[in-house]
Amino acid sequence: METKFSSTENGKDFLFSFLNKGERQDSKSNETITFNGQNELPTSLYYLELLNQIKASLAAMKAFAFLSRDHFKDQELGEHFYKIINQDIEKTISMLDCFNDYLNFSTPLVKKDTVTILIEEMMKKHKNQFEEKKIKIIKKQFEKDLPETSVPDEQLRYILDSVIQYTLLSMPANGSIGFLTRLFDIGVLKERERGHLPKDGKYIEILVVSTGYEKGDEEGRVVPGISNYYQEEEAIELILKLAKEIIKKNRGMMRYKVYEDKPMTFISLVLPIERRNIIHYPSPEDRLKKTIGIEK
Repeated sequence: METKFSSTENGKDFLFSFLNKGERQDSKSNETITFNGQNELPTSLYYLELLNQIKASLAAMKAFAFLSRDHFKDQELGEHFYKIINQDIEKTISMLDCFNDYLNFSTPLVKKDTVTILIEEMMKKHKNQFEEKKIKIIKKQFEKDLPETSVPDEQLRYILDSVIQYTLLSMPANGSIGFLTRLFDIGVLKERERGHLPKDGKYIEILVVSTGYEKGDEEGRVVPGISNYYQEEEAIELILKLAKEIIKKNRGMMRYKVYEDKPMTFISLVLPIERRNIIHYPSPEDRLKKTIGIEK
């Protein structure tokens, strides 16, 4: 596939130093709940947590009432007692659910840190493959307050998944990989390198840098017809080509380069910035997980 890389970019020395610095630097997402454009915790989230605790207590009371009915001397009275308690509890829970939904839809959140979150998600998805090939993630450098991209979440998830799959298939065992995100100045590229991207556009960049590039058996290349090497190589390249097409349709650009002298592989995803603030309404459970750091 095409492997254009701008000579005006920081260059391979920057990429090599990024991946091979002695200290491992991890930049974790510091996602905070943003309410009406302010970085503060809405009071409604405390209500959501309180409502969940009340509902849990009511569920326990309902179970206790169910067990207690058999201890009444008058069995009919026991059943009547349970029926009344059960109805009251169900009405209260329904009222709390309505209030819960009201709080959710009346307090939208500003969408942020999506790129960082999805990169972490994809790394977690392929964790076993990284471990099987003994590939170390030695660097994660995520720019703070990186703008959102206009690429839809599902397509961005597919792109990142494809890039990581390609990297895993193409790099040798015992290698190293690093991830970096940052704002990208499209003006540093020449017109020919920029292609269809407007010079005044706003972009972010996702860099995936890995050590090594696994080559196939040289003998496989001289076998008459279509060799196994060729078929495997084409299948791996296709993964990246399909991701590149999705990026192009979203007015972005993929750059790819192998530095055989290091050796090192470089993949750059240049994606357009979303100029608007994206509002979304995560479920109450997701809000609480983000707030108090509960993992799924």
